[in-house]
Amino acid sequence: MPTYQYQAIDARGRSRAGTMPAPDESSLEQKLKQAGLWLTDAALPTVAASAVKATGSVRCSFKLRGTRGRRELIDFCTMMTFQVRAGIPMIRALDVACQDCRSAGFKGVLADLMREIESGVQMHEAMAKFPGVFSIHFLSVIKAGETTSKLPESFADLRDYLEWVERLVAGVRQATIYPAIVITVILAFVIFLFTFVIPVFSKLLDNLHVQQPLITQVVFGLGRFAQATWWLWLPSLLLLVLTVTVGKRLSPRIALAIDQFKLRLPIFGELNLMLALSRFTHNLSILYRSGLPIVQGLKLCHEGLIGNKVVEQAVAAVEEDVKTGSTIAEAMHRQPVFSALLLRMVAMGETSGNLDHALDNVSAYYTDVVPRRIKSLFSVLEPMLMLFLIGLVGCVALAIYLPIISLMGAIK
Repeated sequence: MPTYQYQAIDARGRSRAGTMPAPDESSLEQKLKQAGLWLTDAALPTVAASAVKATGSVRCSFKLRGTRGRRELIDFCTMMTFQVRAGIPMIRALDVACQDCRSAGFKGVLADLMREIESGVQMHEAMAKFPGVFSIHFLSVIKAGETTSKLPESFADLRDYLEWVERLVAGVRQATIYPAIVITVILAFVIFLFTFVIPVFSKLLDNLHVQQPLITQVVFGLGRFAQATWWLWLPSLLLLVLTVTVGKRLSPRIALAIDQFKLRLPIFGELNLMLALSRFTHNLSILYRSGLPIVQGLKLCHEGLIGNKVVEQAVAAVEEDVKTGSTIAEAMHRQPVFSALLLRMVAMGETSGNLDHALDNVSAYYTDVVPRRIKSLFSVLEPMLMLFLIGLVGCVALAIYLPIISLMGAIK
């Protein structure tokens, strides 16, 4: 079936352009009329098939990442929610979203989605060709919305989810940015002090043959050790960072060990668990509300929607128990990672038939309490860091000035 390039006019008299497959021009005109457009010109494209295939491959590899990519998806879901709810055809709704899109790459993705849907492909099937833009979670919610004829609600849930992620990331970033800067500056100062400053004074006092107090011997010894072994501990530190970042992606065992260590950290372990449970409850709530079976929702959650391998293993065990006939609350009670609050809310949600609302309540609680816990933690940690810095500078100053004072006394 040939694909025509067309020029058309909408109900407001605005010019529209696009492509659409049709047996002939009369069929193309009928299709456009059903979409609320009036055909003014049509022609077969002259672009080579290899060029089209190359363009498609580039767009399939396009990725949306970070805050900017999340904002693009939020704007897209917002526009699609109101348009589909108002009864606007999907092609026309995508065309409007494409025109208002600010990212050239994402605009190309939306244009390709329009072509795929015009050829008879369903929305979730077309989105599956762009894994760098639409996640498995996104596709599952859209597929459930198309299956249950609740596509506007699916777009609204995805918009709310992305905005929730935005608020959570912003809250954690705001609470941690100042302490992170303070810790970085202190580490840089300590490295500079023990690598460059202290060894100079150590050589000077050794040449003067001044008797050194105990504190001077300890501080200067640490300085000499840092200067002599920097080539050993600096690569070791870089290797540790690479192991944590790269090894976590390549090896499931390394990822599991790192996530177990995160949960065992004093104070921070509880915060990491809260974040993981918050992501689990929010995602499961959206998947369940969109119409997916609870077993399929649990499966999607433990396949990468939680962000912690320990909790994902517990959710996988819950899925297996539910398959054998156990209730969700009973299955969760067998896993120690789930909090008492989550267990009570899930049991109440199953009893009342409002499991999605119960999960939303738990997620909202964690979303509110995690940034406040972080702020309260660092409000105590910041004075401790400053006291540590003052004590460090004081010890170094004493280590330097005590021998100098002793030397001046001997000269007198």
